[in-house]
Amino acid sequence: MTPDLVPPEVWAAEGMRAAPALSDVTAALIVGRDPEAAAQVALGLARFHARERRVAVADLVGGLDALTPLADQPGLLECLRDGEPISGIGQPLADAEGVYLLPSGRGPIAERWVFESGRWERLIAGFREVDALLLLVAPSGSPGLERLIARVDGVVAVDLPPGEVRAWPLLATIDHPEPELPPIPVNRKMTPDGRPIVPAAPRRKRRWGRWIALSLVVVASSAWGLIRSGKLTFDAAAADRAADAVDRPEPPAPPAEQVKITLGPIVNPGDSSNALTFAVEVVAANTLASANSRLVSPVAPFPAPTVAPVVLRSGSPLWYRAIVGAWPARQEAEAWLDAQRATGILRASAGRVVAVPFALLLEEVRGADVAAAVTRWERRGVRAYGLRQDDGSVRIFAGAFETAAQAVWLASTLRDLGADPQVAYRTGRMF
Repeated sequence: MTPDLVPPEVWAAEGMRAAPALSDVTAALIVGRDPEAAAQVALGLARFHARERRVAVADLVGGLDALTPLADQPGLLECLRDGEPISGIGQPLADAEGVYLLPSGRGPIAERWVFESGRWERLIAGFREVDALLLLVAPSGSPGLERLIARVDGVVAVDLPPGEVRAWPLLATIDHPEPELPPIPVNRKMTPDGRPIVPAAPRRKRRWGRWIALSLVVVASSAWGLIRSGKLTFDAAAADRAADAVDRPEPPAPPAEQVKITLGPIVNPGDSSNALTFAVEVVAANTLASANSRLVSPVAPFPAPTVAPVVLRSGSPLWYRAIVGAWPARQEAEAWLDAQRATGILRASAGRVVAVPFALLLEEVRGADVAAAVTRWERRGVRAYGLRQDDGSVRIFAGAFETAAQAVWLASTLRDLGADPQVAYRTGRMF
């Protein structure tokens, strides 16, 4: 499909996909070059979070079709200018209980005085008091946008170039949805960013990564017990049964033997107490390219940068988490994040500390071979990093995960590259 013909439901699905990144957020700006696309993303976010709390989606563009249920009605303009209460302008979304639309109102709203209004602090504080979520849809380049960004908890950037959003406190980035891939065989070898390694004859419209993601439905309930017993196995047939159980229909699976993945036991179980558990998630993105772009520091290289492809909720597509650093204590990760914010490298509300003790061990090297090893993996499309061990050797890792089960997708693509990754606790020290 062409960029101009992306159906609204596709943008909404991307919003659902990004929703877990807003779990601890009260107010967020949804900013895009196409306001209607940004509105659909916001509605996807709203439907996800309405399961647990009330959500309001506000139109700071003016007359957005998706956010204007009635004609000639008061809205945010009257609220900010005339003191109209929010309760007087909200309109329930017909097909989503708990979601309310806040239309723009009678008149132009994408103006500087609106974005810089002093009422935003009180409005956002009211949402925080009742544990509700406010999503503000705004066009990129609006006068006063930077002032409003400083008042919210973060930004979801929709189809915007990295250079435009680098200084924003990003919660998530949503690139233009990729068109459906041409039919490919299930066992086609792919790099971690989805590029084919060798040509193959067409087969069915199926992405290898989607079956891996679906396999995680089976993994979630039993991963730890299987790891401790020695093997962790996933296959498409079991995944299909799990998908049926949660009412997520999928096309028929390919033969199970073609999609089986086996992870061995954790190679260093005795290092659990010494693991470098904590890191900083700079942003979560819906494409690998977008996640990689957030790992570029304008001053000095980030320590131990990597991308962790994970499924943030059962049955959803892959999400790419840009992760930096490896520290044994949360306070150390928080101190590093505070320093980046203080120097302006990251915005005041950008980034969050996460517990990710697991990674995939690629190899162990010494001396001058370290930089060469990292470069070699990067040329193959893998964001690898090294951690120095007590004996002077350096372990080369890829990814950083909350659980061993989350490493499944990356492990499968690494094996397609001819590697033999092993699940390990992250140990050592950064350099």
